[in-house]
Amino acid sequence: MAQEKLWVDDEVKAGPTISATELGTYARARLCSRCAWIRLHIKNLPYQSFPGIFSSIDRYNKLIVHNHFDREGHAPPWLAELGESGVYIDPPHWSQFKTLDEETGITVRGEADGIFKMFDDSYVIVDYKTSRYDPERPGMYSNYEVQLNAYAFIAERLGLSPVSKLALVYMEPVTDKETAQEPDLVDSKGFTMGFHARVVPVQLRQAQLLPPLLRKARSIWGMDSPPKGAKDCKDCAAVVGLLEGLGGSALGQKG
Repeated sequence: MAQEKLWVDDEVKAGPTISATELGTYARARLCSRCAWIRLHIKNLPYQSFPGIFSSIDRYNKLIVHNHFDREGHAPPWLAELGESGVYIDPPHWSQFKTLDEETGITVRGEADGIFKMFDDSYVIVDYKTSRYDPERPGMYSNYEVQLNAYAFIAERLGLSPVSKLALVYMEPVTDKETAQEPDLVDSKGFTMGFHARVVPVQLRQAQLLPPLLRKARSIWGMDSPPKGAKDCKDCAAVVGLLEGLGGSALGQKG
């Protein structure tokens, strides 16, 4: 498959903008290059709705932490293992939290869930996940590791430096039968559901993680047409089925 050259007269050609979350997908053991090409080139994909309840919980989580800082002058106790924090940094919007990777010409952007300035003047970046953490089944951990390291990459280039720690904060819903029997959880307005925080440290290794993934993204973006899909890719199968159902031909099925 023909690929666009990255260099013209020793200058890197401008590349795409990619989110930290999307870059994380390139760390998957079974990355589908065809799906990656489509996501880079087609911005308004159908059927991309995200359950609103998770966005609401995410916003509420940030408010809880921010309000605790305002009242107490430090992070909530369940974040104490991150170190002694002095200032809560309101995370910049993704349109402002971005930087250019000079090697590939890719602009990396994102929006961190939490940024804390510590008493030693370093910064800690966290990402909240509303789910249970199972160390025996890491699931999306490789994605999240890249995502957080990309946030550190952006932050340090924007002056939030040095970044000393990264962490995933799993907000695990408390939904066991015993807890559900507690009468104080119910009132005239509805019921209360609690969350237990579990902090999972993420290693800082921007230099090892990000460059090969950015090169891969640039290579895929530079292809003239979508490459062959990964074997047994469910998303590719869904696209083919949709197009066949509409009477069209399967996108990018040529070898």
